[in-house]
Amino acid sequence: MKINEREIVSILDRELRASSGYIGGEIVSRRKRSLEYYLGKPFGNEQEGRSQVVSTDVSDTVESLMPSLMRIFTAGDRVFECDPVGVEDEEVAKQATDYLNYIFYKDNNGFSALYAAFKDALIQKNGILKVYWDDSEKTTREEYKKLTDDEFNLLVNDDEIKVSEHTEYLEELKDEQGNVIDEIPFHDCVLHKTISYGKVRIDPVPPEEFLIERRAKSIEDANFIAHRTNMTRTELIEMGYDKEVVNSLPVGNTSYYLEDRNTRFEDTDFSSPQDRGDKTTDNILIHECYAKIDIDGDGKAELVKVCLAGDSNYKVLGIDEIDSIPFISITPIIMPHRFYGRSVSELVEDIQLIKSTVMRQMLDNMYLTNN
Repeated sequence: MKINEREIVSILDRELRASSGYIGGEIVSRRKRSLEYYLGKPFGNEQEGRSQVVSTDVSDTVESLMPSLMRIFTAGDRVFECDPVGVEDEEVAKQATDYLNYIFYKDNNGFSALYAAFKDALIQKNGILKVYWDDSEKTTREEYKKLTDDEFNLLVNDDEIKVSEHTEYLEELKDEQGNVIDEIPFHDCVLHKTISYGKVRIDPVPPEEFLIERRAKSIEDANFIAHRTNMTRTELIEMGYDKEVVNSLPVGNTSYYLEDRNTRFEDTDFSSPQDRGDKTTDNILIHECYAKIDIDGDGKAELVKVCLAGDSNYKVLGIDEIDSIPFISITPIIMPHRFYGRSVSELVEDIQLIKSTVMRQMLDNMYLTNN
């Protein structure tokens, strides 16, 4: 017996609330602490009138490792290499290699994506990349002046082009004596072009936006994974969701999962008003869930993607059966039989605390002696 939409939402709601990193927990506090050490934040045991110096061992260690890591993966022109199985596959393997590297370097900012994932992993246990096919539609504005008839007709004959403004005028053509010999028509116009992208996207995912089943050993064997993020109404409409449904969605409350993010942006102007005034740019809380659920009642769980909007009273935007989960995880120190590894930050935090404590005591003693 097939399950209905309400039962699917109920299952996913339980999975979300039971997932690792949903609200607080050991993983979130551990990541938050590591980020604070990397940023050189105070330890919380400072005393007024005493030295409050903080050593930067975590930051120094991470930054010293990053160039070597990036050099290994991106020093050459080829990040990917396809090997032929037989002699007849050599040309196809070469083309596949060139194509994959083109997608990584040209279609996506692959260097920045790898950099973000590596740094997340070194500081906060795991770095996450999301690799997926983006078929959203985007509308761009283009303004042209002084087009000839042929140029204007060539542009507007495109089915993706919509003319929003158009002015036609005549310009006099004069000879050397200043006599008018002809009048040439020109066009000024503003065009809006709707583009269907249809391309591979490689995006780094912030650690606090990635949720996974607590007992999962890897992404492949996890029964539940979710990407929790903010999207504007415009982005949702461009992804193909119904305009009326999107415009009816309430602005989401995201304050309960911003513990990691607030630490990252603590020394910047990060906060902004919920009500921006323009409804199209309102942030909507989206849970993009990937779960194994028996939706057709055949006794076997199928891998489905369910997009939920909201933070409690979820609105289902779409349910699709899919082939694979579009996430890749990177961790510097693998822990067998569990998803989360160990970060380099964890190995250096004690050294930073000890060095900071000793430096404070030495400076306090020096100040006291000098006084």
